[in-house]
Amino acid sequence: MTDVAPADFPPIELPRAADLVVRALIDGIRAGSIAPGARLPRDHELAARFGVSRPVVRDALDQLRRAGIVDVRRGATGGAFVRAIAIPHALLTDRGALDREELRQLLEARRSVETTTCLLAAERAGPEDLAALRELVEALDRNRADPLDFVELDVRFHLRVAQASGNAPLVRALADLFRDLQFARTRRTVAYGDMDGAVTAQRVLLAALEARAPEGVLAALDAHLCRLERHVLGRAIALRRPAPG
Repeated sequence: MTDVAPADFPPIELPRAADLVVRALIDGIRAGSIAPGARLPRDHELAARFGVSRPVVRDALDQLRRAGIVDVRRGATGGAFVRAIAIPHALLTDRGALDREELRQLLEARRSVETTTCLLAAERAGPEDLAALRELVEALDRNRADPLDFVELDVRFHLRVAQASGNAPLVRALADLFRDLQFARTRRTVAYGDMDGAVTAQRVLLAALEARAPEGVLAALDAHLCRLERHVLGRAIALRRPAPG
């Protein structure tokens, strides 16, 4: 029997606690549809929520401040206020490249996860969820002049739908997929000519969610994802579903 040497295993780099807080805050900003100008919870509240020290939270907020995502103001009425819509690529993923097969697999996984989150949201979304989604669609419509903000608002819409599903593991899975897809998104920004179609697709999906119509939800999601897949891969991804018994 051959012994395995320690050198046979690849090294790993454990993330710092502040980096994990940064990721959690970004996911919360995106999924919670927090608008620019909104104030984040106080540092002691975030420290209690994440189970870390206040200096760790302050380190994370300073990273977000230096990236231009939040403004930090002092005083009794101060705090960390969300400033930007678009999130810098470096704070979302450390991926430097994606080959075509990796990209196809990510988009295939996104289809699988979003099919479930959208169907659950059609059953479980409450009035506050639907109101937040309507606000995001209107923000998407207003931001056609800035492609990077436009793409980020599109991501936030889908994450907010996932949040309305009431399934936290699915929300985390979709957030992870969007982080890995960020490399492709920042380099293949939605063309200006496609923005009308993107806004229309969101409105149709929202209408289906409001109507609690599962078949309409599936049709709207499929149309939306087909447009993205053709834009990025040159073809749509077909997922076969069993015929009703």
